Formats: sequence, C-alpha cells, structure tokens
Amino acid sequence: MANEVEAVGRKAIAMKVDVTQSEDINRMVKQVLDDFGKIDILVNNAGGSARKQNALFQDSKEEVWDWVIRLNLKGTLLCTRAVINHMLERRSGKIVNISSNAGMIGQIKMVDYSAAKAGVIGFTKALAKEVSQNGINVNCVSPAAIQTAALGQFSEEGLAEKKKLSYLDRMGQPEDIAHAVAFLASDAAGYITGQNIPVMGGRNLGI
Repeated sequence: MANEVEAVGRKAIAMKVDVTQSEDINRMVKQVLDDFGKIDILVNNAGGSARKQNALFQDSKEEVWDWVIRLNLKGTLLCTRAVINHMLERRSGKIVNISSNAGMIGQIKMVDYSAAKAGVIGFTKALAKEVSQNGINVNCVSPAAIQTAALGQFSEEGLAEKKKLSYLDRMGQPEDIAHAVAFLASDAAGYITGQNIPVMGGRNLGI
C-alpha cells in the first residue's frame, strides 16, 4: 500500500504494529512524527472477529473474549491515547474509528465482537464530547460485510445470503468504506463530530 501512495507522488511509510501492544503503537507514532512532523488524521481500522472460534455465548471461551476485546476496543483506545495529546497541543485533528453493524444491532455467535464494536461507538461519542472544543473531530463508520479476501471463507450461497441483506442488492466494497472515512477526515465534515455513520446498504433498517 505504501508503494501505491508513493506512485502518486506522496510520501508513505509502512510499519508492522500490534495494536494491542502500547510499545508497538508508541514506536509507530514516534516514527510518524519523526518522518512527517505532525499527525493530522488517525483512522482506527485494525480489528476482526475470532472467525473459526465464533460460538454461541454459552459455548464461548474467556480467552477468545479477551483477544477480541483487546484487538477491537483496547487497540482503538491505545492508538487514540498515543496521538491525542499531540492533537490537543495543535488544537487540530480528525479521528475516525471503525465499528460494525454488529456493534449497532448485535450478531449471533459474535457476542464478544458485538460488545467490543458497541464499545467503539460509545468511545467515539464520549471522546467527541471531551475534545471537540479543542478542534478535534471524532467520528465512527460502521460497515456491514464488505467484499474482501476475508469473505473467501463463505460459500457462494453464503455470499448470496449476505447480498440479500442489503437494500442496494449488492455487497459493500472497500471503496464504500474508504469514501466515508475520507469524507469524515476532510474539512467538508468540519461540523460533524460524535457521529456513527452506518455504511451497510440499509442493513441496519430492519425488514
């Protein structure tokens, strides 16, 4: 991805970071500040469910909860904590968190993931109240299933069922999420803060 950015004449760095480890995150932030001098935008995009270990709550395991919550919720908190003072000092910044339809309406066999992503929405709203008067906008994007390589585990029938959940009669594409994030990170969204934007083809509307 860094190569794609450089191909259009921009500077980019790529780093391998475990967002559940504050040492890794602090190293990343220091490198970004050393190379670019400031941080204008933070997108908390790292996350995921336990996939093959997903289970009904009564059959779920504590160690799986811990991993899912650390990755999706604690990782968002740690990354934000690492940059927030810098943004406060500059009185400028855009933070966009990525939640999920699971965090809005809940998902069977993904109770831990649903809880963590609901936490991301709550964190977004609370942090916006704390820092927006300091020139920092904090918002959230909640996708449904997006057609990426991660969906390769589903059969054609499974993908067709997911498609039916959208009122737009198609699967969401990565670009759909990217466009929403780019908008919230832009000056055009300067008067928007503390909001959760569903990008899921109307899946959150119910029947």
